[in-house]
Amino acid sequence: MQELGFWDYVCPRHGSLERYQCEDWDILLDDLAAGGCNSFVLCVKWLTTGYRSALPWLDQNGECSGIRSDNRVLHYALTQARRRGLRTHLLVVGTEYVIESFGIQPLRPSWGDVGLYDLDVPEVRRRIVALFAEVATLFGAEADAMVVELECCDGDAPHRIAPYNRWAEAHQRPPFAELKQILLDPRSYPFYHWRDYTTECRIDVLREIEQAVRATGFTGHLSSLVELENGPMVVAGNVNLPRLREALPHWSLVTYDSIYDRRQNRLATMDFCIEQPKALGFDVRFLTRGVMTFGAGWGDQTMDLEQQWRMSLEDALRYQPHTLWFMGTDATSDGAVCSNVKLPKWGFPDGRTARRRLLQLAHEMGAIR
Repeated sequence: MQELGFWDYVCPRHGSLERYQCEDWDILLDDLAAGGCNSFVLCVKWLTTGYRSALPWLDQNGECSGIRSDNRVLHYALTQARRRGLRTHLLVVGTEYVIESFGIQPLRPSWGDVGLYDLDVPEVRRRIVALFAEVATLFGAEADAMVVELECCDGDAPHRIAPYNRWAEAHQRPPFAELKQILLDPRSYPFYHWRDYTTECRIDVLREIEQAVRATGFTGHLSSLVELENGPMVVAGNVNLPRLREALPHWSLVTYDSIYDRRQNRLATMDFCIEQPKALGFDVRFLTRGVMTFGAGWGDQTMDLEQQWRMSLEDALRYQPHTLWFMGTDATSDGAVCSNVKLPKWGFPDGRTARRRLLQLAHEMGAIR
């Protein structure tokens, strides 16, 4: 593995770093550097926004330290990470927004007041490109790379029927009405045509994003996150990876197990997340559970956090992705992904104790030398 480190968020409601001050960043980054990490992903736009923006349709919660400090804290975090030898990646989620501030009705609501948006609404697409351009302008000089996440952009909706049908006619694929006549068969996955269409939509938007961020002067590497469905006895990817590789051979791929539970479909998820993308020629950056209290198994307390870390490290050592990232470095509030209320139930009094144990385990297992 060429990079190993953490992936985390400064966005409200996540529960991790959204209220960090400069002195908190010093403690965190010192821990990562002392622990042997060489990579860090900073998410400044998730479901919510973690930075001060001039875009009027982004939520701006003043309790978030990035917004309250007019981005001073975020600039400090990025520059200090680099000074400690960490390769910095900016993460931006482009398809989920707080509905009230965004002002456009979503494909469907999620997380309460947050909406999921697809790529076939021209105004949404324009805003996505503007978002990435702004982030690159504000923070690109302090970042080595950027990760593009277009989560949940692939669902169908009435306004997507006509664009799909035009694409289907041009590519000798069945019309939308025929796709909806699904014959239920547990051995069949009748979504290939739709997935190919939505893959093409993603490719078009990724190209627009690349053009926009390059126009700002950003020269860092680009990665695209793709999603995986991991259910009992089924693993399915949502993107046609051979087509993505053909269209964007200079991009890397970020993959993850959607439930962040290494116990379920362990071999299959490694095949989908690492083996197959590597065979296609991608640099694969695998994202797994860090100091995170979100996900299946937590309600009945069947999941052991240290067991999850051990399994992730075992898998990374065996399958050798280019990069291994652990999501979550701290738990400072009762957030949706990282919770300081839930974390003690699994043996750790606070986030720092947990991350230091994770780093110690990585050393014990030989992932960090």
